[in-house]
Amino acid sequence: MDITQFNTEINATTKTGGPPTRRAVAALTEQIGNLFASPSYQPPVLPTVAVDLLDATRYPDIDLKRIARMIETDPMLAGLVMRRVRSPMYSGRVVIKDLNHAICRLGLNNIRDIVLESALNMKLFTTPGYVTTMEHVRRHSVATAHIARILARHTGQNEHRLFLFGLLHDVGLAAAIITIDELFEGSARPPIQHVWPTIETIHESAGILLARLWNLPGDLPQLIGQHHHFRTTGQPNDAIATLHVAEMIAQTMGRGILGTATPKLTTTGVDSTPDEVVAQAQTQLGLTRADIKFVYTTAAEQLDAIR
Repeated sequence: MDITQFNTEINATTKTGGPPTRRAVAALTEQIGNLFASPSYQPPVLPTVAVDLLDATRYPDIDLKRIARMIETDPMLAGLVMRRVRSPMYSGRVVIKDLNHAICRLGLNNIRDIVLESALNMKLFTTPGYVTTMEHVRRHSVATAHIARILARHTGQNEHRLFLFGLLHDVGLAAAIITIDELFEGSARPPIQHVWPTIETIHESAGILLARLWNLPGDLPQLIGQHHHFRTTGQPNDAIATLHVAEMIAQTMGRGILGTATPKLTTTGVDSTPDEVVAQAQTQLGLTRADIKFVYTTAAEQLDAIR
């Protein structure tokens, strides 16, 4: 089934108010999967500065002035980073004068987190055909990252690892949306609810592909590829359990993948984790209702400061 045939079927089902057939969904899923598997696939590209900085943070003794010079090579990104570090969330009562001052005050890992968040906002979470959906994915990813960092501090985990995991866990959604947008370029793009089953089906494998192509550090590629399953190996994974709780809090805040909307899709929910799995994750992490309330309140203040 080619794009024209898929659109014809979509248009026919739209008139009757129904979803696309399983055959159409399966055909689109196979086509997108083949594109991702192709040697000619060109993934969304991170800015060079972000790639270099991910590599540089593997060396904790690196000269911090060199980090500042790296960021300054991309003036637009450097501007976004300075706006973020001067926000109340990071600067407090201290006036941060320049990047050197910011790096000395916040440290290498915090600067890396800020640079990567800014870079993804610029380069990944954007596509012309599905602007609203991609903005929801961006807001959800940013919220999940900040919530996961607060949870990591509360549960004794590495906050920077959890921040990156929260920020990047749904890069596969973004890659799938971009690919579908490009696939339908020049023709009528189907409604997001009609292509969402394909996006949902393929996004974990797409995420692990991007993570490996970007050479993300540590076990991030594996975590991204399994982020809906905190018992995937038979043993509970605290990082994925943290993500489940962070996503639940983000959804409660109206920062779910599709905001507060919950459209009825063909075969699946909106990138959601069942309530019983979230409850198991909370138990695994030893989180009480009071803990969740504290994290929610703290995260709300932070996210209001950065939007």
